[in-house]
Amino acid sequence: MLLWALRGLQPKEVFGQLLRIVGAAVTTAFGLGPKGNTGGTNVSPFKAMPIKPEFQTIIDKAKSNR
Repeated sequence: MLLWALRGLQPKEVFGQLLRIVGAAVTTAFGLGPKGNTGGTNVSPFKAMPIKPEFQTIIDKAKSNR
């Protein structure tokens, strides 16, 4: 999303993405990141969102291969 914002010359989105990257680094370390969040600045970084079943299957497979 940050690269998309940079390429699109969208300063508000770039700033929002930089804040989200810092926040994600902190919250992920503690397992606090919301499931399914798309990562755009138009969505609260704390809002959980539904995950499509086909994507959940991929996530489950990846977790079982650890």
